[in-house]
Parts: sequence; C-alpha cells; structure tokens
Amino acid sequence: MKKVLLIVVGVVSVFASEAASGHTDIIPRAINFVIFAALLWYLVADKIKRFFSERKEQIASRFQEIETKLKESKEKKEALKAELIQAKKLAEEIVENAKKEAELLEKKIKTQVEEEIKILQKHFEEYKENEIRKTKQVAVKVFLEEVLKDVHLSSEDAAKLVLKAA
Repeated sequence: MKKVLLIVVGVVSVFASEAASGHTDIIPRAINFVIFAALLWYLVADKIKRFFSERKEQIASRFQEIETKLKESKEKKEALKAELIQAKKLAEEIVENAKKEAELLEKKIKTQVEEEIKILQKHFEEYKENEIRKTKQVAVKVFLEEVLKDVHLSSEDAAKLVLKAA
C-alpha cells in the first residue's frame, strides 16, 4: 500500500515539474487529479462509507430512542390525566358527603336544641307554678296573720274556720 502511494507521489511530482518548463500542462494536471482522486478514493472510501453508515445508524437509533421516550411520555400523560379525573371525582364525592354530613349534623343539633328548649320550658312552667303557689301561701299567711292579729284565735282554730268556709 505504501509502495503504491510512493509511486503515485513520484508520478505526480514528475508531471508537476514539467509544468514549470512553460508548456501547457492541462492534460498532465487532469491525469494527476484523476490519479489523486482514485488514490484518495481507494484509501479513504471504506472509512468514509463506514463512518457515514455508523453515523446513519447512530442517528436512527437516537431517533428510535426519542420516539420511544415520546410514546412513553404520552402514555404517562394519559395515565396522569385519568388519575386527575378520578381524583376530581373523588374530591367531588368527598365534598358532597361532607355537605350531607353537615346537614345531618345540623338537623340532629337542631332537634336536640328543640328538645332542650321544651324541657327548659316545662321546668320553667313548673318553677313558675311552684313560685306562684309559694307566693299565694305567703300572701295568705300574711293576710291571715294581720286579720287574726286583732282576733285572738289560735292558728288551729283559724285553720278550722278557713276549712269550713272553703
């Protein structure tokens, strides 16, 4: 391989030295260029083909990876959307349940308060009647004491008189 390269370089230098003599050298230059291009093709073509083939494969594999990641991200996005919708439904159910519980609790408390009010009113009426009775007894006692103060009767005799009159 190196021998061929040395021969080609020698031939090229011979043709290049003739151009210095003043003749038109279009044909030798064209032949030199063709030989140079052929040698370059012979020496580098496989490496260039392999480089571009590998590069093409790298780009294709990278593109496949990107497509795979894109597909996975779309699937994740759809899964997350479904989870979001489900979470929203769950949140709505929780809010509705909380409202229902609040209404039930309100009704329960309202019922308890009404019962307590009834009990308090009943106790108040009983207390009021008891106080009225006590006040009547005190008033009757005071009245009888004043009336009977002038009359000298014992309280037993006065009680008998009141019972007979009633």
